[in-house]
Amino acid sequence: MSKVEQEKVGKFTEEYLVKRNTIRMIIFLVDIRHKPTENDLHMYHYIMSSNLPFIVIANKADKIAPTKVNSYVEDLKKEFGMSFSILLPFSSEKKIYSDSVWEEIEKNL
Repeated sequence: MSKVEQEKVGKFTEEYLVKRNTIRMIIFLVDIRHKPTENDLHMYHYIMSSNLPFIVIANKADKIAPTKVNSYVEDLKKEFGMSFSILLPFSSEKKIYSDSVWEEIEKNL
């Protein structure tokens, strides 16, 4: 995505989050296999400042060994500087780890 498109998406997202008073939770998706990009970090910090409930979902957990998922999650938490935020693994393709994700979502419904 070009810089111009990124700016448009950023403005749209910010406007949407500010104007919608019915938002119950933000779900922020990242790829578990990669370190957060500069845009990911920027979005995380913006979400933190929004004072809205949120969770971070690390998708594509099926692409790494099950024994390494927890260490990847911990690495992502460190990269984001998370101390109390929720970051959960997930696989949209194989539907693994979905129970814990749905539990967190249901807490905010």
